[in-house]
Amino acid sequence: MLYPLFSCLRLPKLSYASEYTFTLSGIEVRFSVPPMSSKWGSQRQFQDVFNLYNEDDYVRKDDPTPYIRCYITDWDVKGIPFFQEDKGSISLYVSASHWKGGGDLVRPRDMEDALTQKSVREYGDDNECENSVATFLDWQSVIINGQQWLNYTTDEEGKHRFLWRTPITNQHYLTFSFSTRHHRGRAEVVFEAMKNFCTQIMQSVHITFPDWVLRLKAEAQEKWPDEHYSPNKEPLRWIREDLGKMSYGDYIAYMDKKNGLVGDDIDQKVDEHS
Repeated sequence: MLYPLFSCLRLPKLSYASEYTFTLSGIEVRFSVPPMSSKWGSQRQFQDVFNLYNEDDYVRKDDPTPYIRCYITDWDVKGIPFFQEDKGSISLYVSASHWKGGGDLVRPRDMEDALTQKSVREYGDDNECENSVATFLDWQSVIINGQQWLNYTTDEEGKHRFLWRTPITNQHYLTFSFSTRHHRGRAEVVFEAMKNFCTQIMQSVHITFPDWVLRLKAEAQEKWPDEHYSPNKEPLRWIREDLGKMSYGDYIAYMDKKNGLVGDDIDQKVDEHS
């Protein structure tokens, strides 16, 4: 049985996990996960060999950070048996991203700068994100099976993403992103259980690098021998209006301000829609 029988908060048993392996230009990635368990859809099949230097393997090729979809799966977080209630869900996205912003990702400072730039572009005021967002929460550098990872949490109005990222070349980084949703139960209890589940899965991740990547790592260590990842990092936050609670006139004013209309232009538009 995939889920424990007697519990008010039930996640898949990790004893049912099976190993999955894929390669990225000779870089082997291995990890173990329980089988998909979601009422929405079935497990997708992914190729297991990718070329980091072949544009056809990437999604959003024109994006500043295109990425390869390596693996995706989902799990329901269940409540008391026989009541058919779900506490939430977890979706795992494993991806390899191509960073086009310059620098050398094997260098800790450049890797951190790349993640900061990506977050600003993804959640900052110049994009279409209308939710309040905080990222780099619970920032830490961790060693997993000999590989150093950056681990942090992103909170988008209660939807948490637990992220582990590590550079795999001077231009590419690997991401394990666990996107979680909470439906019922005490949020802090459910999210703590989810995070523990995700952390245990990450303990199964092994990366084996070919000689050409090991040479890149050795060169970086020689160039920047005293550089390390920040032990902690100030979170980035974007606080936005709750659009669902605005009056129609306030909403129009907010959107016009966001789109660059100021002063008399805004007043005129609000009057038109009041």
